[in-house]
Amino acid sequence: MSFLLPQTRAAVLQDVRALDLHGDRYLDLLLRFADEAEPRVVRLHASECPADLVGGETLAVRFVMGVATRVTRLSG
Repeated sequence: MSFLLPQTRAAVLQDVRALDLHGDRYLDLLLRFADEAEPRVVRLHASECPADLVGGETLAVRFVMGVATRVTRLSG
């Protein structure tokens, strides 16, 4: 499947870092996808992520045109 098509992929959160840019809160998430050799960092507005993320959680990451747009927790 083309990475440019909208899709949701599972990833394990390895680290999360909060930062403020021009008064807005963003999160840098270090994510490990099962089919990628290296972890990937994605930056999302805090409103697009669940509160209180911790390392080790499994997340659903929504991509549109190859860009992460939303993160949700996977149940279980």
